[in-house]
Amino acid sequence: MKPVRFFLLAALLFSKSLSYAQISAFINGKPVKAGATISKNDLASLEVSFKNPKNPSFIYGRTVLVVDLLNAKNSGEGYWYLRKDGSAAVEDFLKHTPATKKFKVFEKGVMEAGGNNLDWIYKFASGKEECKTLQVKISLNYREKTGYEEYAQAINLLEPLVFNVTIWDNKNLFLPYLDLSVDKSNIASDFSLNQSGPLTSSSTIWGYELKDKNNYHYSIYAISSDKFPGMNTKELADDFIHAAAYYASQDFVTKFSNYDIEKYTIDWNTINGLLTERRRIPSLSWKNNREIKKMDLMTLYQPVDINGLKGYTFSASEESRTDRSSKWQENGKFVIYIFDHPSNPNLTLVASTSVYNDATNTDEMDAFLKSIIKSIKH
Repeated sequence: MKPVRFFLLAALLFSKSLSYAQISAFINGKPVKAGATISKNDLASLEVSFKNPKNPSFIYGRTVLVVDLLNAKNSGEGYWYLRKDGSAAVEDFLKHTPATKKFKVFEKGVMEAGGNNLDWIYKFASGKEECKTLQVKISLNYREKTGYEEYAQAINLLEPLVFNVTIWDNKNLFLPYLDLSVDKSNIASDFSLNQSGPLTSSSTIWGYELKDKNNYHYSIYAISSDKFPGMNTKELADDFIHAAAYYASQDFVTKFSNYDIEKYTIDWNTINGLLTERRRIPSLSWKNNREIKKMDLMTLYQPVDINGLKGYTFSASEESRTDRSSKWQENGKFVIYIFDHPSNPNLTLVASTSVYNDATNTDEMDAFLKSIIKSIKH
C-alpha cells in the first residue's frame, strides 16, 4: 500500500503545484476570472502578474508577456507587450519575477503598445458588430532564436487568461465623431468610421459609412462650424446643391450669379463621391436647364422634420459614363438629407447615398436613410 500512497501523494502535490502556475489579471485592484465580462471604462486599470511559468530546457531566444485585444473574428485590434531578449534576461524574468509583481498594462513606460491606444480602439470599434465585445487575451510565451532575426514558433509558458470587455450596446450606441447616440437595434449595418484626410489636417472630416442588404453605400457625417465658420444647415445644403450643379455641368458652369462656389471646401467626394466626371445628376446640368447659373437652387430641396430634426432633403436620378468621350446613360438614384444636430449647435448632420449606387428606385434608399435619422437619440 505504501507505493500507492506515495504515488497518490506525489500526484496531489504535482496537481497542486500546477494550480499555482498561472497568469492573473486585476481590474481596479480586484482579480478577474477567466470568461468574465467587464466594462470598457474599467479596462484602463488592468494589471497582470504571473507565477511558476514553465522554464525552457534551453534558453536562447525571447519571452513576451502580451495583452491582446481581439474582435469576434479573432483579429487583433491592438496589443501591449513586455519583451525580454537573450538568455540572461529571459531566465531572470521567468525565474525571479515575484508572483506579487503586477504590471500596469496601460501605464506609460511599463508595456510597449503594438498599435493604437485604447481611446482610438474604442472610437474605431463603435458601431462595428465584430467589435461590440472584445476579448482580452493575456499570454506569456517563449520563442527560440533560430537565426539572424529569425525565431521559432511561440510556445505558451502558462495557460493564457481570457476575459471579455463590452465596448458598446445596440440600445445606446455613442458615435463620437457625430457627438450623438443612436439606437442601432433596427440597423443591421456596421457604422464604419471613415476620415477624409490625415489626423493632423484641419480640413479632415469624420463620419460613418453604412451598407444595406443590396450592398448600396450610405454615409452620415457631422460638419463643424469650428472648421467651416458660418456653417449651418442651410449653408451646407446650399453648398451641396451648387457643388452638384457645378459637377453636373462638366465645365459649362464655372461660377454662379448668386453663390460663391469657393465659399467652403467641403469634401463631398468623401461624403458621397460627388466630385467625379463619371457620375452626375442631370437635372442639375446647365445643358439641361439654362437657369442653373442664376436660379435659387435651394428651391429644389424639400423641407423635412424627421424625429424632431429639421432640415432639407433632395433626391434625383443619376447618369453615368465610362470616360469623358462616352455618352451619358441613365443609371442610379440619389438621396441626401441635411439636418440640424439634436444637441450640438456647432455641428450640422448630412446623411447621403453614394452617387455610385446603381439603384433603380429611390424609395428603398430613402427608407434606409430615414431609419438612420430616426435612430438618433435626443
